[in-house]
Amino acid sequence: MTLEWYLRLALAVGLLSFPLVVLEDLRLQAALLSWRAPALNIFWEAITRLGNGVVDIGIFLVPALWGWWRGNRDRRNRGLLGAATAAGAGILDQILKNVLCRARPNAPEAGAFFTNFPCFPAEYAYGSFPSGHTTTAFAAAVLLALWYPRWAGAWLTLALLVGLSRIMLGSHFPSDVLAGALLGSGLALAVHAAFPAARRVPPGHDTIHEEGNP
Repeated sequence: MTLEWYLRLALAVGLLSFPLVVLEDLRLQAALLSWRAPALNIFWEAITRLGNGVVDIGIFLVPALWGWWRGNRDRRNRGLLGAATAAGAGILDQILKNVLCRARPNAPEAGAFFTNFPCFPAEYAYGSFPSGHTTTAFAAAVLLALWYPRWAGAWLTLALLVGLSRIMLGSHFPSDVLAGALLGSGLALAVHAAFPAARRVPPGHDTIHEEGNP
């Protein structure tokens, strides 16, 4: 079975478990926060930056620009497609935030949906669902895992840590993070299936060869 198959299976399991996570949100959050250590706050604040949309888009724009500079069309197109996927994930996340208007854990109506509806543009306190950092982190990580499967564990672990950081820093509920992971992963899998430029790198290759080279 391929990595893509396992990722699709994980997506299906996440979707099926989502209603339960929503019902157990507060209990799950309390359990996770009971392990929070002030000494780790610096770590969580650092790792959460990897989910910033600008960072995730930039991860793909750098090789796109390098490919353009070196005349490597494949690398350029792959980088642009990755950047567009991360940006698209962020846009979808913002649409859902503005429709669902969920109050963040530190807001007076913590956990409530449709707070101050319609809330466009959603204030920070009422833009909890889904987690934007988690959405873009998983969109980037799943694409990178499919392109460069040798490092799949590293990409996906970083995305998981970004999602966990959003809970540990008190910015999101577990269901916000799960929703972001599902949204970002689903979009990345759809892009990978739909666009030839997003297909998996052949086994044993971690980079795209320069045009004209074997």
